[in-house]
Amino acid sequence: MITSVEEMIEQYVSAWNENNLEAYTREFSKCWAEDAVYVDPFSENIGVSGISNFAQKSFEIIPSRKFKVLEKPDYHHKFGRYAWEVQFSGETNVGFDYFEFDGDFKITRLVSFFKLPSDYPLEKL
Repeated sequence: MITSVEEMIEQYVSAWNENNLEAYTREFSKCWAEDAVYVDPFSENIGVSGISNFAQKSFEIIPSRKFKVLEKPDYHHKFGRYAWEVQFSGETNVGFDYFEFDGDFKITRLVSFFKLPSDYPLEKL
C-alpha cells in the first residue's frame, strides 16, 4: 500500500520501465485510480487499462527507454507537479507532470508536458 505522494510518484514513474502489458497493468494499478485520466500533447486515455496500453505502445516504439524521477513532487491538498527524465539511445529527454490524487494516494488525473525527438514515429502512438 502506498502511503505518501513521493512513493506514489516513484511507483508511477517506475511502472513505465516495465516491458509487457501484464506488468504495466500490475504496476500502474498500485498508483493509478481505475477511472484516472492521462493527457499529454499526443494522447488522452482513461483508467489503468488506458495507461497500460499506452505504455505498451511506447515500449514497442522505443524498448530501450528508461524513466526516472528528476525532481521530487511539489504538492498541496490533492494537487502536485514533478519533473522526470527518460533516457534512450544515448539521449535524455525531460518532462514535467501535473497530477491530482485521492486519499488512497492514487493518481486521478495526470497531465504530462514534454517534447519528442524530431524522428519519433508519432503515427505509432
